[in-house]
Amino acid sequence: MYLGDTLRVTGRYTQLGRQLRRLRHIAGGRHSADLVTTLRRATQLARDLACESADVDDAGEGFKELSVRGVLEPALSERLTAWVASQGTRVSRPDVQGDAAFGERAMAVGRDLDRFLRSLEIGAPAPEIPFEPIVPAERGIESSALAAASARLASTAAVTISGRILELEVRGGRAVIAVDDRPIAMTLDSGAPVTSFALAAAPTSNAEVRREQTGVTRVAWIPEHLVIELAPDFASARFGRDPDRG
Repeated sequence: MYLGDTLRVTGRYTQLGRQLRRLRHIAGGRHSADLVTTLRRATQLARDLACESADVDDAGEGFKELSVRGVLEPALSERLTAWVASQGTRVSRPDVQGDAAFGERAMAVGRDLDRFLRSLEIGAPAPEIPFEPIVPAERGIESSALAAASARLASTAAVTISGRILELEVRGGRAVIAVDDRPIAMTLDSGAPVTSFALAAAPTSNAEVRREQTGVTRVAWIPEHLVIELAPDFASARFGRDPDRG
């Protein structure tokens, strides 16, 4: 982690990612949690992280300091400062009654908070990427039963990264990589594009996660000598064997 390895800071990273994921679930109709409460919690976590990372007492000053240090893009710092100053901690249900556009505004703020989180994680301005609702998949009774039966035959390893769930799923000796239940583009270490690759079973060890300042996330299962390099936009990944581990 860029800001240190203390449990307190690492915990807030995880908590912010969780609230942003909840926000996407609410927008997609997959969660009944209150949108206002979720946005308020995410904002407060961002305020705390800005103060801690910049060693200041005011979140606005924290965002500005992180911009000076080259961690946040100036425009993002300004938007976050304005959001916190104007309504970040004062959003309440009366503020949004009859406001059909509030959900869109909440997602726009969530997009900025997501970029803030990813920037802190890599210690450099993270690229702007889609911050989209997580929409539930529609299945009939028969297809649901088939999916459940198929799932019992599969093995899966999952890692949460910036509030997104990276999954390596192996079925019938073939593996695919998905982010938030959506398969993503894959290449082998050689650079060759594939739709799946040979793998006997998903790894069972704990993954080691390393964030690069380029935005790439390197996920390694050391005992199994497996590595996934996830692109900064979470839309593609490269799979290979860990050259440092044999």
